[in-house]
Amino acid sequence: MSRLTRREFCLGTGAMAASLFTGTEVRAQESSLPNGGKRLALPIPKELRADSAGNIHLVVKPDQQSFIQGLTTPTYGFNGPFLGPAIRLRKGQTVTVSVNNQLTQNVTAHWHGLIVPGYEDGGPYMPIVPGQTWHARLPIIQPAATLWFHPHLYPTTAELVLKGLAGLIIIDDENSDTLPLPKEWGVDDIPVIIQDRRFNKDGSFFHRFNEITVAAGYCGDCLLTNGAVNPEVKTHRGWLRFRILDGSNGRNYRLSTSDKRPMYVIASDGGFLHEPVQVDILPIAAGERYELMIDARDGKPFDLITLPVPQPVMRLPPFDGPVAFLRVIPAGAEGRGTLPEQLVPLPQIPQTLPPISQRLVMQMNRQAQANKLINATGLPQMIATGRTDPAVVDKVLQLVTQAPAMPLKAQLTANAVNGVSFAFTEPGFKVPINRDLHWRISEGSDLMLHPVHIHGCQFRVVKFNGALPPAYMCGWKDTVPISGGGSAEIYVRFPREAMPDMPYMVHCHVLEHEDSGMMTEFSVS
Repeated sequence: MSRLTRREFCLGTGAMAASLFTGTEVRAQESSLPNGGKRLALPIPKELRADSAGNIHLVVKPDQQSFIQGLTTPTYGFNGPFLGPAIRLRKGQTVTVSVNNQLTQNVTAHWHGLIVPGYEDGGPYMPIVPGQTWHARLPIIQPAATLWFHPHLYPTTAELVLKGLAGLIIIDDENSDTLPLPKEWGVDDIPVIIQDRRFNKDGSFFHRFNEITVAAGYCGDCLLTNGAVNPEVKTHRGWLRFRILDGSNGRNYRLSTSDKRPMYVIASDGGFLHEPVQVDILPIAAGERYELMIDARDGKPFDLITLPVPQPVMRLPPFDGPVAFLRVIPAGAEGRGTLPEQLVPLPQIPQTLPPISQRLVMQMNRQAQANKLINATGLPQMIATGRTDPAVVDKVLQLVTQAPAMPLKAQLTANAVNGVSFAFTEPGFKVPINRDLHWRISEGSDLMLHPVHIHGCQFRVVKFNGALPPAYMCGWKDTVPISGGGSAEIYVRFPREAMPDMPYMVHCHVLEHEDSGMMTEFSVS
């Protein structure tokens, strides 16, 4: 790579200047962009609708793309070199999605957040072998929402997603039709897929299962937005709608704006909230989606940024301070969308819930080994001082990138749910169909972040760390983050069947945790 190193490219010049925990300067990642210094336009996924026969076609294939100046990265993609289209569906519709695998390895296609029968869910029991086409018949029974799709092949989901296999699913319905929201795709209704990556010297994506990875999750140093480094999007002047997906393997974010203009959450994983919720900072964890509205009627450019998070390893540069990941330039015509005072009515949660019928504990079996390695770097002491020590940072990066790969047997038992690491031979639990249920999700002695995803449903969070959930989390969810020894209680029901031979999954959506045993299965009948 010419002029700047890959590290300088992704961090931006002067990235180490600010304190690891007190720096306030927003770091752009534009010091050396792939097209000679000009900021790229935000790539907008193409909308993909069913044909007249109700069919949608996806092809999974290898390709390549340049993310860094002078280097080419081998990638995977759905219908393209990296990531995939936005599949556009409608409530009440039934579509058949064909997924053709042109890779040299197995893959699956999981419809994350879509409520479909177990045998159409695309979990680890449904591999698509090279050259094979899988046909999934998907009845759309849920309201308007922003969902996504990605592989779910155990134990290689992390690597497949890392190489680019992910795409959006957009459901529309009568409510979304009538609400006066921005609706011009890519202009004032803007998809934003956030993913962190780290590159090897040859331009390929770095990935390794080692003690740090199976504990902290994937730790990149370069932030991609729809597959581009800190791009720009030219929009209408007016209210803008951003559909945010944390498509990272494990990194969580704290979203904000560079000029501190407020954000309004209008939807969570499973659809619209009852009314907009104003926030200055919005936490989002791997697998979660939120839809935001931002007022750009003043026509002034601003950046979407992410602020430092609590997890120590995830605060390594450039994430030790605010990082810009999308420049918004509202220079176009006046938009027609507005922010409604009310969105959609949400069903009432029963005042009296049934007793807790399922307790799920996310557990890390090798936490002590990882902590010993991290403590030896001096990272905890550095955190206590609140100042950056480049020597400590380099020691941690050496662990992240140079610690030896873990043997597969050790990887598969590194994490667990309720004391058992996932294995296809382990029987799952049983859940009654179409019945109100009350579940509790927690973690063991570790304090790590675990965004817990449940297949086959959209649920409501009734308690979050023993209290009412924040307002932005009070809509439909399929992924709930727990951390710091926390817990969540949810109200849930499963309207579709999942047989024991094609069960649903519940797992941590830190993909390196999922691929190292933090997953279990269940049937619904």
